[in-house]
Amino acid sequence: MIYFDLDHTLWDFESNSQEALKWIYQKYGVVFRGTSLDKFVESYKKINKQLWEMYRKKELGQQELKLLRFEITLNALKIKHREDLIEEMNSTYLEILSKQKLLVDGALETLEYLKDKYELGILTNGFRKTQIDKMKSSGISDYFSILVSSEDVGFPKPDEKIFNYAILMSKKSKDEIVYIGDDLENDILPAIKCGIDAIWFKNHEESLQIQEKDVLSISKLIELKNIL
Repeated sequence: MIYFDLDHTLWDFESNSQEALKWIYQKYGVVFRGTSLDKFVESYKKINKQLWEMYRKKELGQQELKLLRFEITLNALKIKHREDLIEEMNSTYLEILSKQKLLVDGALETLEYLKDKYELGILTNGFRKTQIDKMKSSGISDYFSILVSSEDVGFPKPDEKIFNYAILMSKKSKDEIVYIGDDLENDILPAIKCGIDAIWFKNHEESLQIQEKDVLSISKLIELKNIL
């Protein structure tokens, strides 16, 4: 059994999110008058990253995360807005985001190679409906028989509870499961702690600079063909 993280590991979150934010900027052009697209995207990404870290630490709920990221961004940019705009903007963003199709290089070829050898699953902190829609839009949903999200469990990665739940759902023993993700702290180390073999996909510039002993890593998904 192989579990994959979705965002940044298979689904190209950075490129797809950039496209969705561009769409938001254009749709609500009047609101952003006087603020450049680059400034909006830069501010949103910084704030969104901080809020997701709070969510992983269970300092923030899912609904708060969805709304606060746009509210804080607009406030930081000193953009005046009507009260109902935040919820509308978030709903529009998630709808557009989930329709984006770009995958990480080598994702499709790798899944095609693995599909007849292993049962495949997704283990994600993303919102369940959005993740399902992303997988359908990018044409990879049929490769997977299980999707476990933090929304299902009530505990996001790196909490061990979500990994233990994924083990339970797989109906496999721990030594029959491999987990592949891009985040050392939130994917790889907690998986190993739970007794699951893990492969770190070093898909970020900063991660290439980190050396972690006893952690198997790859820099391209296609390298999995030489391992699994």
